Amino acid sequence: MLRQLRLSFLLIVTFITLFVLGSCNIWKDTHLDPSTFDEYADSFFYSVIGKDELTCNFYFAHRDEYGLDSFEPSLPTPSLSNPLNLIITSLVLGRVDGYDYNELNADQQMVSNIIKHTLDYMNSLTTEMGYLSNNYLGTYLGYQAQLPILLAEYHFRNKTDLDNYLKFLDLVPNAFESYYDFEVKKADKGYGMPDYVIDNVISQCNKFISGIDDESTFLIKYIDSKIDDCEFLTLEEKDYYKNSNDVKVKTSLRDGYYYIAGNLGNLKGKATNEEGLAHYVKEDGTMIGRNYYETKFKYITGYDMTCSEAIDYIEEKIELYYTELGRLKALIDNSTNLKEQLEKINNDEIMLMDKTPSEQIDWYIEMMEQDFPSLSYKPEIELKFVDSSMQENFSPAAYMTSPIDEIGKESIYLNPKSVYLVDSEGNLSSTFDGNYLFTTLAHEGLPGHLYQTCYFKSLDVHPLRKILKNIGTTEGWATYAENYVYNYLRGSYPDEILDYLITMEKFQAAVYSRLDLGIHYDGWSLDEAYDFMSRYFSLKGKDAFVKGYRQLVEIPTNYQQYFFTYLKLCDLYDTVSNSLGEDFNVKDYHKTVLDCGCAPMKYIEQYVYDYYGIE
Repeated sequence: MLRQLRLSFLLIVTFITLFVLGSCNIWKDTHLDPSTFDEYADSFFYSVIGKDELTCNFYFAHRDEYGLDSFEPSLPTPSLSNPLNLIITSLVLGRVDGYDYNELNADQQMVSNIIKHTLDYMNSLTTEMGYLSNNYLGTYLGYQAQLPILLAEYHFRNKTDLDNYLKFLDLVPNAFESYYDFEVKKADKGYGMPDYVIDNVISQCNKFISGIDDESTFLIKYIDSKIDDCEFLTLEEKDYYKNSNDVKVKTSLRDGYYYIAGNLGNLKGKATNEEGLAHYVKEDGTMIGRNYYETKFKYITGYDMTCSEAIDYIEEKIELYYTELGRLKALIDNSTNLKEQLEKINNDEIMLMDKTPSEQIDWYIEMMEQDFPSLSYKPEIELKFVDSSMQENFSPAAYMTSPIDEIGKESIYLNPKSVYLVDSEGNLSSTFDGNYLFTTLAHEGLPGHLYQTCYFKSLDVHPLRKILKNIGTTEGWATYAENYVYNYLRGSYPDEILDYLITMEKFQAAVYSRLDLGIHYDGWSLDEAYDFMSRYFSLKGKDAFVKGYRQLVEIPTNYQQYFFTYLKLCDLYDTVSNSLGEDFNVKDYHKTVLDCGCAPMKYIEQYVYDYYGIE
């Protein structure tokens, strides 16, 4: 399930081009002066930013303090990069190997780790894998799905920002046309999107167009309210920008979505594969899809583990948690009260959250003081509901990444289709789904994404560590956080039930991680995936399973960034707590992990082991 609206692809398109780089490294046997490392890290930082206006607007409230200007707006467009440029980039990045790791301070070492992990990934990719990695159009992570929220959350700090926002709207038709052209190339190369993805994208575009035509789109109402809040504008200027937004949403933005809706259907029937990546095999027998999945798996999870090793690890976890669930369920079934209570929780007759979302956030802030380091400030958290035109394809909830140089307001989007219960007629009610929101608000808010971001951006570390985040660590931490908060119900609910709920979360994480590996590495068909899931869950039939299977096919490794890294964080907690015994302090442990930021998990793991003296 997609829980975080990711802005990281804004960085990817400007820096990590995801194609083959030269593997030679002239710096490997060089000894560079460690006093020059910060300068090198700064140059890497500016390469990541890449003069991308959208990235700068989201990540920097005071860009002048970083020596950054206002750049000409641009939207990402697909391309296969010039090999010469890629080799030059590889050589520049490879300079990191010229520094003696032991001569760097702790902050520099983590910067070095991040650069090396990025470089290893880039060097593992081939040019043709670019057709598998570039999904500018798609049901969930496609640019057409995320762009409206990105536009809505674009910061208006001055008139230049407003002018740039309008320019972004004008860029949409050409950008969307380039996305379609690239899909044509992908189809010609044998990597075309399945018909069901095409249908989903077209449907999504048509619904968005309808919202524009009937003037219900939030990009008019919401942007108008943002413009009204701009104190640096006169009344006349506010009218100008509101009118300009109205016109451009109804013309330029609409034209882009209309183009996709009207042309993407031309590619139906051209897909050579409607199953996992493992089914992409070149004529010479090279399993390009499988190789790409393993490369991406290592990058996303932050481990050097092969997929075969990961399968062994995950299958051990499945067996472990399955056995533990059986033990806990036997204890619960032997007690009428416990059995009845668990059934009521599972049937939503008992809600773990009996508060409003805002009240629940405040409750987490109070409860987590005992287990997590305090923030240096109290953020102002705004909860927003996704517009009706976006509810079908938007995440159930999403934390919007805030500027790294500003403390204050934070935003969380909630999708009404996921956070409200459905009445007997299948319509959304006005009653919150307290069981779903109990974990979701912890995932997106505290002690999840929002807390992790606020904590780390207050630390004095190199800014590269605040913008170049490993998505597996980010999502793994949030998944860890959402399950950790079950512990705050101890005393209100029996330990047997809470232990069962926590173990079930771990079990499901392991099962879904294995399912993703099965589909994309083993090449499981729909029938094979269904048979696997049927071993552990009561499914409603194969037809109902199709949607979930197709979602996994479309977004490989998405489950891994939530679940595999979550299980690794659980392992890390268990290792440290078992090693220290009575000396284990959970707040100190969480601080040690959080101080690493969102570096790849293999580096966090080693840092924590070194900190506690664990071999």
